[in-house]
Amino acid sequence: MKKIKLPEKKAGIWLDQEKAYIIRVAGLSEPVVEKIKSGVESIIRNKGEGKVSARFGNAFIDDQEKKQRRQKNQRLKYFKEIIEKILDSDFIYLFGPSDAKHELNNEIEKTHSFKGIVAAIEPADRMTENELKKKVIHFFEDDNFRVFKRDIKKQNTELKHKLTR
Repeated sequence: MKKIKLPEKKAGIWLDQEKAYIIRVAGLSEPVVEKIKSGVESIIRNKGEGKVSARFGNAFIDDQEKKQRRQKNQRLKYFKEIIEKILDSDFIYLFGPSDAKHELNNEIEKTHSFKGIVAAIEPADRMTENELKKKVIHFFEDDNFRVFKRDIKKQNTELKHKLTR
C-alpha cells in the first residue's frame, strides 16, 4: 500500500509586543491570516502618580517590580496563545521588528508538545497583510528553505541510522 503524503503545514509569524499575525500555508491553498492582540500593558502611569516609590518609615516600596512581573506574565500568556495556534505546523518562520520573535522562539523550545521546526528568525518592519502573505509565501518557496528542509531530512535519516546500529 502506498503512503499518502499530506501537504506540509507551514506558518509565518510576524510579531511585536502589541500584536501578532499568523500566516498559515498548507499545500497550494491561499494563505490564511489570523491576528492576535497581545494584551501586554505598555508603560502605565496612574493619574496623579509622581514618584516611582513611596516611603513608609525607613522602607521604600517600589511598584516597578510588580508591573514588570505583570507584563512578563502577560507576555507569556500571549506567546502561549500563539503557540496553541501553530501546534500542528511542521515549519515556522518568525519575523518582526522587536525582540519578541526571539522570546517566542524560546517559549517554542520549552513547549514539549510542539513537534515543528523553527526554520528562520529574521528582522522585519511593519507590513500590510498582503505584504505579510507575500513574504511568507516567498520564504517557503525560496531555495534556502528547500536546502534547509533537505538538511533536516538528512540529519533525521543519519540519526535513525545511528539508533538502529
